[in-house]
Amino acid sequence: MKKWIAFLMILSLTAVLAAGSFLKSAAFKQLGPEARRAITLVAKSREAAPRLARYPGWTAGAEQDDGAVWHVWFERDDDWLGEAYVDLASRKVSEVNIPVDPTPAERARTLPKLRKLVRRDAEVKALLGDQPDEWTEEIDYDKWEDAWFVYYWRGDDAVGVRIGQNNGKYYVDDVFDPLALKEEQARRHDQDRAIQLAYTAERVGELLEAYDDWKAYAEPASKGRWTVSFATLEKTILTAVVDLAGGKVLAVETP
Repeated sequence: MKKWIAFLMILSLTAVLAAGSFLKSAAFKQLGPEARRAITLVAKSREAAPRLARYPGWTAGAEQDDGAVWHVWFERDDDWLGEAYVDLASRKVSEVNIPVDPTPAERARTLPKLRKLVRRDAEVKALLGDQPDEWTEEIDYDKWEDAWFVYYWRGDDAVGVRIGQNNGKYYVDDVFDPLALKEEQARRHDQDRAIQLAYTAERVGELLEAYDDWKAYAEPASKGRWTVSFATLEKTILTAVVDLAGGKVLAVETP
């Protein structure tokens, strides 16, 4: 019991020291009094303090959201860490969203549970076949989704499992093909690039200026080329052909 109390005291002290570094900085002192108060209330709150302690060197900003409620966000080296809201009138901190990765001790406790759960799943067992030990296992935690993922790799084959959690109990939420997912992500990335490239072409901005409700659609053509259409519900405004590999707009056509 004494060891546990000592651990809690050390954790609390660590969180206070971590908060103190920014709260004593020149950047913090340049903020308005209400912004400083909002940041301090969140940073020292029971929900946020231990999470921020995992990110030494964090900085924060704040802006008024609605009445006495302020929106507070946290960053480190331009990386977004999370956010929270605080009511300055009641001093109540709410909607704390500062994701953290599990500690080595938390991983050590969790991984055996996940392995046991996944290996018992009927769909996973069928996909891994009669020799599951031939597969290479990888277990990751996505702090932004607050979910664990178990992956199995064997040559050109792959199996992915998303683990959900409900009231502290884990369950198999989804079984998917991670290779197909990567292909879909790559396709969306190329689609976005094609639209951005087409939009920068000469005359495109001028042609779209008269329309407020246009949308852009992109489809792959051939040899790294994409066809991008800008249209409203009633008509196609223009179509562009882009070459992603060369970073060029090859043609812009109007109906």
